[in-house]
Amino acid sequence: MKIKILSLLLGGIILAAPMQAAGIGNERLSYTWKLKGGLSWLASLAFPSSGRGTLETSEGGTVSSRLMISADPKSYYLYESSMLPTGEKTLTSRSAYSFKSSQRDERVSFDLDKGLTRTQKTTNEGQETKVRKLESETPQDVLTAIYYLRQHANEITQPMKAEVFSGAKGYDMVYQPLPITTVNGIRCRPFTLKAIGDDAKKFPGEVRVWLSDDERRVPVRIDIEQKYGATLKLDLER
Repeated sequence: MKIKILSLLLGGIILAAPMQAAGIGNERLSYTWKLKGGLSWLASLAFPSSGRGTLETSEGGTVSSRLMISADPKSYYLYESSMLPTGEKTLTSRSAYSFKSSQRDERVSFDLDKGLTRTQKTTNEGQETKVRKLESETPQDVLTAIYYLRQHANEITQPMKAEVFSGAKGYDMVYQPLPITTVNGIRCRPFTLKAIGDDAKKFPGEVRVWLSDDERRVPVRIDIEQKYGATLKLDLER
């Protein structure tokens, strides 16, 4: 994902620990989205500035998560992940993009047994495949991270460290819980996902998620910072 992550003070960081997972089940959530803030008018030259989105989750032997952000059938961002039921480890990750004549599709498989990542990237210029060493035993991507937060929102009361991947490269990140608030009339428990240390310099930006403060812990709002200081804002339809 081309997501920028804002810097964060290191105080209070604790390491992720195994927790009791809560099942989410199979669901399909609908969102409206807009590109707001920063130089969003400039970002809109490379991608539409509004549209609709869906977040689908399917639970079975493994968990599948799919986020489609689109303006029309030919203009979209698509993110897909498969993960272990605990949400602690990603098995496969996909990031796809299409706008006008530009297309990109990157698929990563995490071979946890052999400690390798295998990446297949397809663009207008062609296709390339890479294999590299997997530096983490618990790789997560953004969709895996959101699923993990939904399972463990009540237990994460302090900043918690994680290894989050964008494509085949991992970054040191932190889940940061924030005070309970209200979004669109719904009581929510907000979290940010931010890079730390040297990785904060490489990806200065953040992902913000507002989860409903109930048993379902539905993402009521998701903000993803993009290029030019613009933020992709998804709001749950009611």
